[in-house]
Amino acid sequence: MAAPPLDLVDEVTDEAGVLDGRTDEVRAAVDALADRTPYQLFVVYVDTFDDLDPAAWADATAQASDLGRDDVLLAVAVESRRYQVSVDDAIGLTDAQLDRVQTDRIEPALREDDWAGAAVAAAEGYQAEVAGEGRAGRVLLGLLAAVVLLAGAAWAVVAWRRRRAAAEDLDELEARAGQALVAADDAVQASATELGFADAQLGPDAVGPFVAALDEARALLTRAFEARHALDDGADLPDAEQHARLTQVLALCDQVDDVLDAQTDALARLRDLHARAPQVLDELAARADALDARTATARTVLQRIAAAHAASVVAPVADHAGTAAAQVAHARDAVAQGRAVLDADRPAAVLRAGDAEGALAGAAALLDAVDHLAADLAAAPARIDAAVTSISSDVDDAARLAPTDPQVGAAVADARAAVAHAQASRTAGDPPAALHRLADAEARLDALLAPARAQAEALARARERLPVLLAQADASARSAADLLATQRSAVGAGARTRFAEGQRLLVEAHAAAPVDPVTAAAVADRAVALLAEAHRAARADLDAARRAAAPTTFGGGWSTGSTWGGSGGGRSSGGSTRRSSGSSRRSTSTSRRSSSPARRSSSSRSTGRRGGGGRF
Repeated sequence: MAAPPLDLVDEVTDEAGVLDGRTDEVRAAVDALADRTPYQLFVVYVDTFDDLDPAAWADATAQASDLGRDDVLLAVAVESRRYQVSVDDAIGLTDAQLDRVQTDRIEPALREDDWAGAAVAAAEGYQAEVAGEGRAGRVLLGLLAAVVLLAGAAWAVVAWRRRRAAAEDLDELEARAGQALVAADDAVQASATELGFADAQLGPDAVGPFVAALDEARALLTRAFEARHALDDGADLPDAEQHARLTQVLALCDQVDDVLDAQTDALARLRDLHARAPQVLDELAARADALDARTATARTVLQRIAAAHAASVVAPVADHAGTAAAQVAHARDAVAQGRAVLDADRPAAVLRAGDAEGALAGAAALLDAVDHLAADLAAAPARIDAAVTSISSDVDDAARLAPTDPQVGAAVADARAAVAHAQASRTAGDPPAALHRLADAEARLDALLAPARAQAEALARARERLPVLLAQADASARSAADLLATQRSAVGAGARTRFAEGQRLLVEAHAAAPVDPVTAAAVADRAVALLAEAHRAARADLDAARRAAAPTTFGGGWSTGSTWGGSGGGRSSGGSTRRSSGSSRRSTSTSRRSSSPARRSSSSRSTGRRGGGGRF
C-alpha cells in the first residue's frame, strides 16, 4: 500500500510489517548509536513512497516529524525496492561517510531482504564512522610531523607481515605434502601385498587388470617423490616456485589414491568369488534358467509387435531374443566348465564364473530393451491423445492470433498433418515416430506464435490497467487545475510546464484508448508521472512562497512545520510531544533537535539537505 509522508512518533516505524519480531534488535542498535555518538537514527518501512520521488518523500517525512540537525532518517519502500537516507546539511557526517554507510552496509542487507539488518547495519556504520573520524583526528594531530617516516615504517610492517604469512602458507603446504606422500606410499605397499595374496589365490590371469593399476600407481608415486626431492635441492627457489611444486606433489598423491580406489572394490569382489565359487556357479545356473524363460516370452512379444506395427518399430530389437538365447547358452557352457575344474583349479573356475556372469548380464539387458518397447507401445495411445490435445490448442491460437501470417499457416498445415498421422498410429504403424513428429510440429508452431502471444498478453494487460490509469490521471489533472486556479500567483513555470504536458498526454491517451489500448496505457503512464511531478513542483513553489512570507518561529527540523494546504502553523521548538514516549532517551534527543538550524522543505533536494539512496 502506498504511504504518504509520515509524522514519525518513534525511532522505529514499521508500516510495511517486515521486521518480524526484530523491532527490539533495531531499537537496541539505534539506542547504542544515540548513546555513543551525537547522532540519532530514525527508521521507517513502508510499501511504496506514494508516487513521490524517494528524496521528496523522505524530506517531507523529516519535515513532518521535526527532525533536527543531528538526526538521520532511513526510509525504505519494500515493495518498490527503493530507499532514501536524509540528513540536515549541517550534520557533522561528510558525504563520503554517508556514502560508505549506504554502499557498504545498508544496500547489501536490503538486497538480501534483511530489513532489520539494514537498520542495524546503518546504526553500526554511523557509529563506526564517528569512531574512525575521532581516531584519525588524534593520530593526525600527534604524528603529522613524522608522516614520511611513519609511511616508510608502515610499509615495512606490511611487507614483513606478508612475508610471514607466505612463510606460514608454505610451512602448512609442506606439512600437507609430506603427509600425503607417506599415506600414498603406504597405500601402494599395502595394495602390492594384497595383490600378492590375490595372485597366489586367483592366478595371474585373474589379477592382470589389478597389476596394471598398481604399476600406474607406482609410476605416479615415483613422480611425486621426484618433485619433492627437486624442492629439497632447490633451497633458493622463489616462494611461488616452491608453492607450485608442493601443489604438484599433492595432486600426484591424489591420483595415486584414485587409481588404487578404482580397483579396490573389483578386487574384493573377485576374491569373494574365489571363496564362494561353488555357490556362485549354482546361482549363475539358476539365473540362466530364469533368462531362458524371459527369452521365450520376448519372442512372443516381438511377434505380436511385428504383426501390429510397422517394421521400423520392431527393427531395433528384432534380434534381441535370439542374441539373448545365445548368450544364455554361452553362460551355461561357462558354468559347466567352471564346475568341471572347481576342485582341481579354483582360479580357472573363477574365470569361467566371471565369463558366465558377463554373458548373463548382456542377455538381461537385451530382454529389458524388448520389455521397454512393449511398455512404450502400450502407453502410446494415451500419450498421442495428450499430444494431439496440446498441439490442437496451438492451432486454435494460430487462427485467433495470426490468421494471415504465411509462416504460421505453413506450420499449422504441418501440425494438422502430424495430428492425422498420429491418430492413425495410435495402435498401429509407428507410434514413437508419430509422437516425435507431433513434438517437432508443436515446437515450430510455438516458436512462430510466441510474438503474437506476447502481444496478446500485453493487450489484455493494457485493457485491464487502462481504466485505472485514466481515472488516476483525470483526478491528478483536476487537482492540478484547482491548484493553479486558486494559487496561480505562487506557482512557477516548471510546475505549469509539467501540468500542460501532462494534460496534453492525457488527452492523447483518451483518444487512443478505443483503438490502441497498449499505446494508450503507455501514454497514460507518462501523463500520470508528469502530473505527479507538477504537483510536487507546485508544492515546492508554495512552500517557498510561505517561507518568504512567514519565516519560521522555531528552530530545528526540515522546514517551517506547516502542512500542505494549512495555515502555516507547526510544532513548538521542543519537537513532537509524542516522541518523548518512544524511549527513555527520547527526551534528551529532542533538545538536540530543537537547537538545530532550520532544515529542509519537501520540495527539492537543492538546499538544506543531503543524503542519498536508490534501488536495491
